Amino acid sequence: MATRDELGPFQAGDGGLPPYLAGREHEQDLCRAFVSRLRLGRPPPREIVFYGPRGNGKTALLAWLAKETAASPGVDVIRLVPAAIRTETRLVERLLSTSWWQHLTPNEISVYGIKWRPGNDRPPPLDEALAARARKGPLALLLDEAHTLGEEVGCALLNASQQVGRELPFLLVLAGTPELRSRLGAVNATFWNRAERCPVGRLDPEASAAALRRPLEDEHVGIDEDAMTHIVRESQGYPYFVQIWGEAVWRQIRGSDAQRQRIERADAARAQAAFDREKNGYYLERYDELMDRGLLPVARAVADAFEERSLLNDEELETAIARGLGEALRPDTVTAARTALGRLGYVWRPETEPMWEAGIPNLMNYVQQYVPAPDTSPGSAP
Repeated sequence: MATRDELGPFQAGDGGLPPYLAGREHEQDLCRAFVSRLRLGRPPPREIVFYGPRGNGKTALLAWLAKETAASPGVDVIRLVPAAIRTETRLVERLLSTSWWQHLTPNEISVYGIKWRPGNDRPPPLDEALAARARKGPLALLLDEAHTLGEEVGCALLNASQQVGRELPFLLVLAGTPELRSRLGAVNATFWNRAERCPVGRLDPEASAAALRRPLEDEHVGIDEDAMTHIVRESQGYPYFVQIWGEAVWRQIRGSDAQRQRIERADAARAQAAFDREKNGYYLERYDELMDRGLLPVARAVADAFEERSLLNDEELETAIARGLGEALRPDTVTAARTALGRLGYVWRPETEPMWEAGIPNLMNYVQQYVPAPDTSPGSAP
């Protein structure tokens, strides 16, 4: 088994809290303000939604928020995923678990009008259970992978959150892919607009460098600026790639006989192969997802459109999709393909302006390498 020293401080792809959560100061300040209201027994002004393509640190933000909330005296926190609450009944059971009520009575719960024998009776309605839990003390419910939330339980949860959160110290925080917007709109038309929406995308160069430098400093390891410049450029501001780079260069210096305390440019060069291996494995998984959905030709056409651009507007993206569809082009297929690409995180659109950007850095280059360009000869589909 690898030791702590061999693994180093970095955590790539495990969904945990990275050693230093860089570049999320705005989101952290917002969460602290909301948790402060909970601590004072006051309802927060609205729910919070983190959304963005995979690999950008949404789960890490939830992990940080769970830790921050748990450190607030008197504030309880529950972390869930939709797979654990497929029905409204299951969610109520998680809120009113037997162990939570054990100090009241081992057989029957009767608090704030709720009477329930766990395992024997049908649990009370979700809004009543949630209100009872919030009356007992401030509560934050953190739901990851919320884009997979079922319609029935989602509708009940969002409605209950709106009702309870008006008067009681209860905070609902959701995190998911860009598909989350359409998912929430399907179960509650007003939720998206009333929530505090936080797009979670790539880091700027300064934050990328801090995500690497701070954990190394905590381990009394330095890094040369040219090595840092190379790693920041190669990571493309993608938090998942930053963590992979951290692991790779750590193993490089810890694998040497001297176990040096400084990372040099040559170390980054030697770690490049390990990083590329992990990155290409990640790309292959995304490639297979596109292939399984018959989207490779469309993905290639979109990649070509992005080749000299960092952003595309709606018309430019739809034109590229139509070119990739070729003979499969029909009035409804462009919209369907655009939705599918968004769900996979191949492209996404933050709310700041109606422009699309690549969801995963350099994945489009990978697609261009392995997928032939669409046929644009005379007589082919546009």
